[in-house]
Amino acid sequence: MLGSAALLAGGTLALSSPAQADATNLVVNSGFESGDLTGWSCDPGTASVVGSPVHAGSHALAGAASASDDAQCTQTVAVQPDSTYTLSAYVQGSYVYLGANGQSSTWTPGTNGWQQLTTSFTTDASTTSVTLYLHGWYGEGTYDADDVSLTGPGGGPAQSPATPTGLAVSATTPASIALTWSEPATGSAAVSYRVYEGSAAVATSSTTAATVTGLAAGSSHSYTVTALDAAGHESAPSAPVTASTPSGGGPVGSSWHPSYLAIGSVYTPGGSVDSFFNGLASHGKLPDYGYEYLVGNDFPNWAATTTTMVQHSARLGMTPVMVEYGMNGNIDGTSVDYTNMQSSSWLTTYFQALKNAASAANAAAPGKPVGWVVEPDMLGYLQQNYAAQYGGDASRMPAATSAAYAAGVLAGGSDPAFGDNLKGLVEAIDYTIKKYDPSAFVGWQVNTWGVRDALKDTDTMGWSAGRQSVTATGDQVAAFLQSADIGYRADFVAFDQWGQDFGILHDPNPAADVRYLNAAHWSNYLLYVQTIRQSLGLPAVLWQIAVGHLNSTLTPSPTYFNASGRFPDLDNTTAEENEDSASTFFYGDSFTSSGNDLAFYGANPGGDPKVSVNGSTVSWGSHLPEAAAAGVVAVLFGAGTGSSTYGVPETSGTDQSGPGDFGYWVTRTQSYLAAPTPLP
Repeated sequence: MLGSAALLAGGTLALSSPAQADATNLVVNSGFESGDLTGWSCDPGTASVVGSPVHAGSHALAGAASASDDAQCTQTVAVQPDSTYTLSAYVQGSYVYLGANGQSSTWTPGTNGWQQLTTSFTTDASTTSVTLYLHGWYGEGTYDADDVSLTGPGGGPAQSPATPTGLAVSATTPASIALTWSEPATGSAAVSYRVYEGSAAVATSSTTAATVTGLAAGSSHSYTVTALDAAGHESAPSAPVTASTPSGGGPVGSSWHPSYLAIGSVYTPGGSVDSFFNGLASHGKLPDYGYEYLVGNDFPNWAATTTTMVQHSARLGMTPVMVEYGMNGNIDGTSVDYTNMQSSSWLTTYFQALKNAASAANAAAPGKPVGWVVEPDMLGYLQQNYAAQYGGDASRMPAATSAAYAAGVLAGGSDPAFGDNLKGLVEAIDYTIKKYDPSAFVGWQVNTWGVRDALKDTDTMGWSAGRQSVTATGDQVAAFLQSADIGYRADFVAFDQWGQDFGILHDPNPAADVRYLNAAHWSNYLLYVQTIRQSLGLPAVLWQIAVGHLNSTLTPSPTYFNASGRFPDLDNTTAEENEDSASTFFYGDSFTSSGNDLAFYGANPGGDPKVSVNGSTVSWGSHLPEAAAAGVVAVLFGAGTGSSTYGVPETSGTDQSGPGDFGYWVTRTQSYLAAPTPLP
């Protein structure tokens, strides 16, 4: 939601017009006594004016927050520079927020009856208007608001920017339509744009281009675009343009992924690793992808690391994927990304390293695809810890994106103008990679815990309600991701699942530990992935899926791994010998079990026909077809790089000489790739 989201509950567009306010309260229709939303712009279908409950008078606002919308209402008010204002409102409900964009805000986690929220701010020398907002929080139900007040010196009437022109369709896919437009040479004052289909806002952009995603194949659409200035004033809509998405059908192959569900492995190129992979090639097909990290404490070497990775991957016939993990400086902390993205000096170094790496990829493999999984955990930490104070809107979360221009990586005038906020930063990162590596395929990484980890909700809520909870949680995450515009120039969205073999935890009761997953929980994971990737209109890539398997497997071992013809049990103590259920779920397996483990891994609350128990033997069928049906085009296995990471599928130490889980994983991988699952 940018500035003054201009949609009323009835679905009609409401452009704010100058209105008279009294001398002490600058808010128009502050008590909603007009009986309607005059003066206010609210998220579509969420706001109404009610006669009860009210704080005073005969009317109040009711905002119906849902799992996918926080029911925000805004009003832009003219103010004076260098002046002090006090903003207040009476509210009731759970998690109600009041604030002024770019100024100050306040909130309450819950009220017993009406509570007054109050905050103050002082405008700077250039501020002539502010946008006030009220909203609830996702899934917290209806909030009420009344008697909104902004006191301080009044300003002059607000002027709207000029209307965009030349709206045109630049590209279509079965799931998306790309649009471009122009601004008049004079009088626009536009800093962002909003694309509408009818009265519904479907995309926002800080440049003169946007892509509407999540569309049905073979469907027709009509769009208009409006301009917004820095204060949130909105222009009249442009002339409409119509377009249709092409019909789907046939294998879902592309320039960067095959028409079957592909498999990848963590891969650190070098002598012993490459030698081991070359040996594996004599037994079957190698993984389709190999991935390696670019970490934030190694910026000077990003170009060299990328060059080596691209060259060595090509020799093995694997497509290289760079996992760009730079924003947090390789410190897995919940606040590091938030701090660094607001630092101009940090982003200057970051964008220079990103340019160098992308340029190196293009030089090492011109015209060939190189993958980029962007910023693991960053969006999860930001949503988990900071989204609430910005109304769940990434476009309001500050970032020093302009450092990319100061660093000479992007150029004003010839490159788009990306905003100094998280949305602009996301767009600038995607744009930079593809500017310097035009054949790159790019996707941001998403976590299961950005709001909360809901994968075990079926254990406590029952199957139907638990699945609905998984979907609702996915919708909340998707709403934040959409506000961050992670679909901008993106080719996929990546999902991790902890990336740690859980056997290291030695928990005797797996049902009570969030890291242990049975087949039902993995099915919930695929539902979560499907919910988000459909909302974004992008295919999914699963990334950092642990390679461990469940013990006592009945799958025979090739004798080149184990002379006995069986895979020994992993001891859950030695490095790279820790259990996990990922390989067992995706590739399918039968294994013997007992006690709590038998009850846990044999559980089948959703009636999965691929899960069965016969005495102490549990059987799971391969769920790669279910992954493909959910929109997954590739699964990249591996916890990370280096022997210190649990269960990492590297090819040194026990991977070459002991019963480490890589031998099991690569055996199952090569067997699968001999007859892979086609994409729908």
